[in-house]
Amino acid sequence: MTEQHIKISDLAINYVEAGSGEPMLFLHNGGGFWYSWEYQIEHFSKSYRVFGIDWPGFGKSSTPKGMISLELLTQVLAEFIEKLELKNPILIGNCIGASAALNYVIQKNRNIKKLILFNPCPGSLIFPLKPLRNLISSVHVKPKRKKFLERFFTFLFTKTPVKTQFPKVLFGKKVDNKTPLFLRYLSKLKDPQHTRSRVNLFFSVHTFNMDLITKDYEIPEHLLVWSRHNKVTLLKRHGNVHRKLLQTKNFEIVENTGHLCMYEQPEKVNDIIASYLSKT
Repeated sequence: MTEQHIKISDLAINYVEAGSGEPMLFLHNGGGFWYSWEYQIEHFSKSYRVFGIDWPGFGKSSTPKGMISLELLTQVLAEFIEKLELKNPILIGNCIGASAALNYVIQKNRNIKKLILFNPCPGSLIFPLKPLRNLISSVHVKPKRKKFLERFFTFLFTKTPVKTQFPKVLFGKKVDNKTPLFLRYLSKLKDPQHTRSRVNLFFSVHTFNMDLITKDYEIPEHLLVWSRHNKVTLLKRHGNVHRKLLQTKNFEIVENTGHLCMYEQPEKVNDIIASYLSKT
């Protein structure tokens, strides 16, 4: 695997590339980096030309001045595919990566070979309380309130027990805090850029609302995959709603895993992906 940068919309986007053949793109979750797809990139690079992208503000990509919104991620994805001249790519995303992949296909009207969605972001529904959803989505028209809340959540994410709990929330019931991915998350908690980007995404999450993404659009054929013990996007609360909203015909559940099922059970996830790709 080789890491490199490409300039997209005045941003330096970090990505990794491996293998040769048909293009396959892996898109990570909010607050993460391409590394969460390490096992899939390694496995599928034997047969495909595989890419893992760091979203703006995360990993080694530069930080945008404005919101880390669905529109921004979709534009980055579209320009990445265009600049590298990737024809009919396979798109595989987790959380915000899944939402960006879906949005790219239905709103950019682009041709792809296959679409695989892991734990798509539920948008503002990620906040269980409606008053909180309304508060977060309204702060953009009230700069002073937004500035105050940004400072508050920056403090919350870095100076309280939330800081130590964040990586654990991403994994399943049994958390191995010595894995390279877990340690990478811990190291990124010390990175001011990542903290700012997580807060940014916190206030931009309403742009990922699935009902807005799919409104008035025909849903493309896809595979929807959910982690059984996902603590970020819950199977019962979010997974079943998404399954109905997307009119999903192909649905898989990965047992005994959290939000990062691709890292916790890579062989199972590889099998799920390979099986779907083998379908005509």
